[in-house]
Amino acid sequence: MLRSRKSASNTLAIPVRWNGSPKLSGIWATMQKYAGSVSHSLQTAAEYIYFVFGQRSMKTPPERTLLRLLHHNWNRRTLTAVSYICEHFLFKGCFSDVRVIGLDKVKRKADSGKRLIFIPDHQSEYDWQLLQSKLFLADIKTVIQAGDNLFIGPLDPVLRGCGAFMSIRESRSFYSSHWLYNLSAKYLGKRPIVIDRDVYSRLYLKQLERIFGKEGYNLLVFPGYETDLYSGEVKYGRSYSGMFNPLSPYIFITVSRVLRELGIKDAEYVPVSISYERVPEDVLFREFRAKTHSTKMAKYIYDHYYTFFKAPFSKELHQEKSRVCMKFGEGIPTDFGGRAREFAETARYEIAKLTRVYESTLIFHSIGNRFTLPKRDLKLSIVHNIRKLQSLNIDCSPLYSTAERFMSVDTMLKRVEDLFNFRERPVVPLKSYLTLEHDRNEVFIHNPHLAAYYGNKLHYILNKT
Repeated sequence: MLRSRKSASNTLAIPVRWNGSPKLSGIWATMQKYAGSVSHSLQTAAEYIYFVFGQRSMKTPPERTLLRLLHHNWNRRTLTAVSYICEHFLFKGCFSDVRVIGLDKVKRKADSGKRLIFIPDHQSEYDWQLLQSKLFLADIKTVIQAGDNLFIGPLDPVLRGCGAFMSIRESRSFYSSHWLYNLSAKYLGKRPIVIDRDVYSRLYLKQLERIFGKEGYNLLVFPGYETDLYSGEVKYGRSYSGMFNPLSPYIFITVSRVLRELGIKDAEYVPVSISYERVPEDVLFREFRAKTHSTKMAKYIYDHYYTFFKAPFSKELHQEKSRVCMKFGEGIPTDFGGRAREFAETARYEIAKLTRVYESTLIFHSIGNRFTLPKRDLKLSIVHNIRKLQSLNIDCSPLYSTAERFMSVDTMLKRVEDLFNFRERPVVPLKSYLTLEHDRNEVFIHNPHLAAYYGNKLHYILNKT
């Protein structure tokens, strides 16, 4: 006997049990194994047909089609491969030491069934890779809210397989959810589906409902934003200035609303701090802030090339690796009583308290926005900043030479020189290959933008009352 039931899409009848001849059971098991993949392929083909031929007869695409264009495709096989590449190539190439603190507590909460929303500060493209790799290896299923600018060509299915779903910042044109169909339909001159910010604000709620409800995943979101001092333009993503950016209250309002509507009370925001001794792609930020005439697509492609290919190879070759520390803080209940702005500032401060201070951030902050400084004044500034950091219980462990004594200023300067100055000097004796230089009496800054970037990292926590 053959029993079957209709699938959720009502497009393919999937048999559930075989009661006939045992000789055919092996064949039947194989058919069942591949039924799901066949169904997915048929849905993809049907979607492509709709995009290419069916848009003229349907003015507004259904909501499920829009959500499919945006949603993730969390896949264990993809995450296993990407995690292996990160752990054995990217992280090994860029960092001499990767420390993870507090993950064991997070693991216990996740195993108990709590929904966790991870809220880190965003400094590097390595942020989400470090977090997702460590969370996946700890068997904590998490999806990532990622900007639509990251979903480029063949990177699209990789990101979705890593659990990334698309967040629309301004507007995005779609021809298909498959990157190859999308590219071909675009150059065939087909009419796209356009999702702008207003449409996405409604779809975002549906995305979160599916993630927290039907799928039961945790969420990783970067709520920080940066405001241009001159134009007032708001930019989400990495901090190009080095400042610890404020967090968007909208994220907390939306997430807490969805959790409340789903009846999920046992959920927490988990503050996360990723402290880099040196950010792998920091040399790119000056150009990004300058807003050159290069197109956005050209910048994104070069950004990915430099960050994930050139930087690991170069740092491995020249042994210019730095340290990184990732800390998970104590959970914060998701019910904040409607005071979203106050809650966002509280979460921001909780993240900042998890910072680990390295020699680079302390030295550049103590120098300030100056090109030269007497070494005597630098020592006084360093002592003053260390005392303030200790009063705030900020982690200064990399600054100790022994259990109780801080390393000397000259030792700190030597570490910064080794990390920020090119070791192979060019034929023409220019200073462009140097970031910092010092002699017996003075310290000189040759790359003020890079120095200001790292100096800004301590600005928020040291000026917080």
